Amino acid sequence: MPEEAKKKSNDFSRVYEDATFFIDNMMQDYDVFPTILEKMRDGNASIELKKRYILRAIDETWVNAIEDVLPALDVIIRNPSKYIEEREEVVPIELSRNISVRSLQHLSQHTNLISKIEDGVITPSKILNVYREETIQTYENKFINTLISRLYAFVNRRYEIAQKAGQDEKTTSLDFNESFFHGTAKVKVNMRVEIAEPAMSEEDRVERNYTHTTDLWRRVVKLNDVVTTYANSTFVQDMGRSYIRPPVMRTNAILKNKNLRQCLALWQFIESYEEAGYSMLVQENLEKVDEAYVKELYSTLALQYLIFRYNINNEFDAESTLDTRIAEDVYNPRIVDQLTAPDKDEFNVSAEPEKIAPPPAQQRAVTLTPEDRLMLESLDVAIAAAEALTPEDEKIISHPSVPEPEAAPVYVSEEEKERKAEEERAAAEEEIRRKAIEEYVAQQEAEAAAKAEEEAKAAAEAAAKAEAEAAAKAEEEAKAAAERGADNAADTYRAPRVSAAGGRRRVVHGTAAPAVRERSAEYGAKRRAALDRLNARKRG
Repeated sequence: MPEEAKKKSNDFSRVYEDATFFIDNMMQDYDVFPTILEKMRDGNASIELKKRYILRAIDETWVNAIEDVLPALDVIIRNPSKYIEEREEVVPIELSRNISVRSLQHLSQHTNLISKIEDGVITPSKILNVYREETIQTYENKFINTLISRLYAFVNRRYEIAQKAGQDEKTTSLDFNESFFHGTAKVKVNMRVEIAEPAMSEEDRVERNYTHTTDLWRRVVKLNDVVTTYANSTFVQDMGRSYIRPPVMRTNAILKNKNLRQCLALWQFIESYEEAGYSMLVQENLEKVDEAYVKELYSTLALQYLIFRYNINNEFDAESTLDTRIAEDVYNPRIVDQLTAPDKDEFNVSAEPEKIAPPPAQQRAVTLTPEDRLMLESLDVAIAAAEALTPEDEKIISHPSVPEPEAAPVYVSEEEKERKAEEERAAAEEEIRRKAIEEYVAQQEAEAAAKAEEEAKAAAEAAAKAEAEAAAKAEEEAKAAAERGADNAADTYRAPRVSAAGGRRRVVHGTAAPAVRERSAEYGAKRRAALDRLNARKRG
């Protein structure tokens, strides 16, 4: 046994002996203690001594998933994709380095840049220059940069949790409940003592920690070092704050490149993994309590009961009352006759959500935009205002006159916050896209309705025009028929008559015969009927 443990054990023994000697003398010197002990023995008592062993182990699932993708991620970081970026800029002619066909086209479209023209020589004041630079700011590289940022936060958080809460633990608890009658008073006494300490090995009596001595823990340490190195690599420094917004677009490069496909699979795994990174096995033992220890517990509780009765008055005092509550529901107690299983939520790790960043000494350089600087200044003002608040101001802000039940702290991981924000952004983009499609469909329907209306109007106009033309043609034909009838009647009325006299032929004009007059009257009636029909059609 180590010297420190022996010294601590000796200190406890000396204090324990003195305390038990003092309590035994008090029990013998005062008659009130035997009376209280007798009442307690006649009452209902329950005592429970429970030992709990918690064995922790790191979850190997996330370690294997990340280690399988590290070779592909390393290849991409060392050989990022590149492309030639063109940048146009109008510069003074003195600073121009390269004049191309695009420069001449730009000058022909912007003649205001021409300074003078002499003897057919054009001298511009400014001209367009095209700069070509090699850059790595592709969508695939932005995706890898975002993946490294999330991977660092994912691994570092689980590494810190395993380092702080990965040790095996032994918990010993004692629950003592007593109810008895002291005179006319019904007394209930409850005591609970719980001690949690690192588990000790049985052989050498030293702390054992299987989590931090296994090969799996060494893999986690190495994994954390590798990811930290990636977060401070030259690739990440060159990319800066170039990130993407989920969901990830399935470009041809991501779908056809095997390294990028593995990185996409790792992205999906990180998004779906929500555990703390380690598992626990809990064993509970219910043990028998020694009779001598039970007797000492009764003596100690009798002393505590006496101190309580001396200091507390059992009457309601309005001046000392802090709060009053009257229950509205009726309570129905039940009998507990077996040991319940431990609640798994009891072992959840509750950590303050914080943004994990690489070490300050290796912090990558970041160029802030004016919007970022304005946002940082706003955050500084808000933090300064929060620090300047007095307790009275906080009470006014929180409205203490309307008390609210205190909510249990809920741990929300950084990945969960980012995932919810990404889902909200994706939902907003989907809503905007849906509205745009609806507006486009409504516009197309309106244009189709307007076009159909115009076509119907044009068809109606064409039909009316054709009908008018047909009526005009019918009128002309009626007039022509009437004129022909009148001419025939006139010719018949004045038809020459041939007679033979004196053996010579002679043409003489005489009056119309009755048959001619009847035919002329018939043609006149037809002409008037045609005119009447034409006038009736015009009026209609």
